[in-house]
Order: sequence, then structure tokens, then C-alpha cells
Amino acid sequence: MRDALSQQRQGLLAKIHIAKKDMGLTDDQYEAMLAGMKVTSAKDLTILQMEKLVQYFKHYGWKPSKIKRKTPDRENTRLDALRRRCVEVAKEIENGERRLAGLAMTICGVSSLTWCRDVNKLERLLAVIGKIKEEGHDVKRRD
Repeated sequence: MRDALSQQRQGLLAKIHIAKKDMGLTDDQYEAMLAGMKVTSAKDLTILQMEKLVQYFKHYGWKPSKIKRKTPDRENTRLDALRRRCVEVAKEIENGERRLAGLAMTICGVSSLTWCRDVNKLERLLAVIGKIKEEGHDVKRRD
């Protein structure tokens, strides 16, 4: 429980300092705000006071930016491997490319397989293509 509260405090402190910078507050302005809350440092605020201060910043136009986290390389490798496998299997069925495009739209919700960033959807797509191939009646003839 202490860890969760500590993380919450650190997150709120970070937001406060980011908001101060983003809003271009001078040290005097910032210190005056803290003095109004009867503290000299943001770390002396309670969690409730920190939340109120963040809300105050938002009220005056500050918008926290979303952090775009990079997908780990291992996940990118898995995504690439699944995409390649889908294309390989699709080549072995009749009208495979066209069917793959349609199935990608239906299952993954994207018109291009390269835009799908969901491993579960790609696995489901691969399973469907594999099932079509197993059924055998749509397999390309290799004369």
C-alpha cells in the first residue's frame, strides 16, 4: 500500500513540476501559489492538495501530454513475424492476397496488415488463414 501511495505522490509531484514549466510560471508565481496552500515546497503537500493543485492548473488551461511509449523491440519482432507468416500462408490459397486484405479489415480493423499492432488479432488472422488452407479446397494448384 505504501508503494502505491508513494508512486501516486511522485506522479502528482511530476505533474505539478511539468505544469509549472509548461505554463511558464516564474518562481515567484509558483512560490505564491504554494504559500497560499501554506507550504514552501510541493513535496510538503498532501495527496489531496496535490490533486487540487493539478486541477487548478488544468482549470487555467494546462493539458497534460500523453507519453507515447515505444513498443519493445521483442514485440515488434513478434508482430513482424506474424505479419510475414500471414502473407506466406495467404500465398498458398486461391486469391490469397485479396482474401488476406479482406480478412485483415474484418479481423484487425485495418486496411493494411502493416498497420495492425495487436498480436492477438494477428494470431487470430493467422488461425483463420490456416483454417482456410487446411480445408484444402482453396489451395492454389502448383502445376
